[in-house]
Amino acid sequence: MPHYQTKSQREHRYEMIARAEGDQCILCYIEKGIRRGPPRTKLIIEHSDNNPQNWSWDNLHLACYSHNKTLEKQNVQDKIKLLRQYSDQLERDRERENLPTWKTLLKDEIPYESGPPEMRARKVFERRWLFRVHQIMKEEGSEKKKDLIARAAHFAKCSKQTSTNYLEVYTSIDSPFMETTDSEGNTIIAYRQNKNA
Repeated sequence: MPHYQTKSQREHRYEMIARAEGDQCILCYIEKGIRRGPPRTKLIIEHSDNNPQNWSWDNLHLACYSHNKTLEKQNVQDKIKLLRQYSDQLERDRERENLPTWKTLLKDEIPYESGPPEMRARKVFERRWLFRVHQIMKEEGSEKKKDLIARAAHFAKCSKQTSTNYLEVYTSIDSPFMETTDSEGNTIIAYRQNKNA
């Protein structure tokens, strides 16, 4: 791919990054807890590996001018590691707020219509299931695992096994929910606490 990009390519890439990570400087958000971006602050598409020819989505982030200049001085491996950590944390935060993330955006680009039936079904059920789980977590704070599986399955109109499979994915270490036990020894699901919080 060429070093340069056309205006429409840049706009498309900027829009995709903004939808997945928010129209904000990723470093300002994670380090300072503030959302800096347009119209006050112009954002630059930052390449994690300093390779302007690498346009893969996991290599691109939005940064303000001052952070862009700071990152230019950093060792490439340190920069990649830092931005990967920040990106993972931002993804968890956005999942918790039920906002679009790279996972959801890239899933939407897959042509499920030509895929197997379970893939097409997943596109229908998973969004409704995840919406209901977020709703329950916001209302209750936590929920017994067994009850959550049944309630989310009923709302999404999927099987309990499908609900269990979704929950297994969404309670992994990089996901917004976690499995724990309450004082009575019941397995419950709750929001995962940020490591930095």
